[in-house]
Amino acid sequence: MLIPRIIQFCQKKGWYDKVNSRKIHSGTIPRLGSVGFVPVFLGASILYLGMHGTQLLTYLPIFVGGFLVFVLGLLDDLYELPPRYKLLGQGAASLIPLVCGVHLSTLGPWNLGILGWVLTFVWLIGMSNAFNLIDGVDGLCGSLSLGAALSLGVVSLQGTGAGLGFILGGCIVGFLAYNKPPARIFMGDGGSQFLGFMIGALPLLKTIAGFSFNVFPMVVVLSSIPLLDTVAAIWRRTREGRPFFTPDKRHLHHKLMEMGYTTKSILALLVTIQTGLCGVSLLAVLGIGGLRGFMVLGVGLGVMILFFAIMHYTSHAISRIKDRSI
Repeated sequence: MLIPRIIQFCQKKGWYDKVNSRKIHSGTIPRLGSVGFVPVFLGASILYLGMHGTQLLTYLPIFVGGFLVFVLGLLDDLYELPPRYKLLGQGAASLIPLVCGVHLSTLGPWNLGILGWVLTFVWLIGMSNAFNLIDGVDGLCGSLSLGAALSLGVVSLQGTGAGLGFILGGCIVGFLAYNKPPARIFMGDGGSQFLGFMIGALPLLKTIAGFSFNVFPMVVVLSSIPLLDTVAAIWRRTREGRPFFTPDKRHLHHKLMEMGYTTKSILALLVTIQTGLCGVSLLAVLGIGGLRGFMVLGVGLGVMILFFAIMHYTSHAISRIKDRSI
């Protein structure tokens, strides 16, 4: 109900996503889709928790942190904030769950102790940026987020946290109705960073992750496409002596376009892979469980690393062939 009105409002104000050499779309497309689903998710979640008599204070830290990430991303969509301000804001938002006791305590069979606090801080900032960087193709960030959110909902059916996963998934579906190719609206940085933060924060809650030490590794696998794309970007820019926030056209979706994939075929390929990751993750956590489930998740992550390596070397081979032809 909200998204069409937001599209009309942005058209009236002339608020469109800027087209440049790095973007793969053309035309005037609004980029404030996050305004349509982020407040709805937060409001519906608070209402849901209140109806079930759950203490809101348990969930409030990630809601406040996520809302801060959303506001900063929204300001960036409107005014293009300097990268250092965005990073400082993401750091402040990531500290909110930490100071309230929401942090990673185990990784598979290992207890992390104080290291868990550091990893949580880095994890939340990394997830916010990873889902932002992968948001380069119509429907892609939303579709990847949808798979992760619904999978979290399924594995959390034993507790109240399941509702949050399904509510987030429902909000994403409502947005994807207008973001599927060809997109009528983009979620913008406010939406992509919020989704990354929430998907990264939900498995940290004891109400969701307490019954299985495989829930957090599961989210790593479910987020492997944006996470590995971000790791590749960090490595690429560090090797070339460029700052991390320097944009380029060498992300996974850019490489697939170079190989001849269209926007729709890129979305179909990566959503198919994400669906497989969802199936493997649910099997590992609910069907197998324990240490064997942890090993299955490790194999799934290894397959994704191999996939990215193949894409990297294939893209380089295509670039060399094009250079020789010139």
